[in-house]
Amino acid sequence: MAKMERRKKRRDRTAQTPFQEAREIGLVYLSRRARSAHEVAQRLKQKEFSEEVIVEVLSELGRLRFVDDRAYARRWIEARIDKAAGARKLSQDLRRKGIAVDVIDELLSEYSAQLENPDRAVDLLRKQAWRYRSLEREKAQRRMLGFLARRGYDAKTAWESVEHVWKEIEKDEV
Repeated sequence: MAKMERRKKRRDRTAQTPFQEAREIGLVYLSRRARSAHEVAQRLKQKEFSEEVIVEVLSELGRLRFVDDRAYARRWIEARIDKAAGARKLSQDLRRKGIAVDVIDELLSEYSAQLENPDRAVDLLRKQAWRYRSLEREKAQRRMLGFLARRGYDAKTAWESVEHVWKEIEKDEV
């Protein structure tokens, strides 16, 4: 029974225009989770659709508001703002997803107060303090700085946070 249904679907698909088939693939791809226009375009390129069809499908999906890079980036940032990530890391992730740099900059400036809050970095380091207690000062600070840098914190915030947490470690307050 399942084989017959698959064959019927395949026959139905061949009766579709490339635009209709690409739009259907795009909608199925978007039904799993929200995606950027770049991600949808990559998926359609992978399925070997022409550039014209991809542009047409993205235009249609944008018109229907299934693809909206600004809203996607906003949700992406909001979902990760309370987690361990700084502005630089979020920017890199969004660029990798094909979001325009001006959109990223605009949204990150909206959330800059929350992202540049040194308390977030201090809390992160406090959770990791057990790793640094037995190390020499320079080695521990270097590792803490690397830890925060990989999470996208700027140098100033990272240094302030490392100094703060190291003082706590020395006083055995953490």
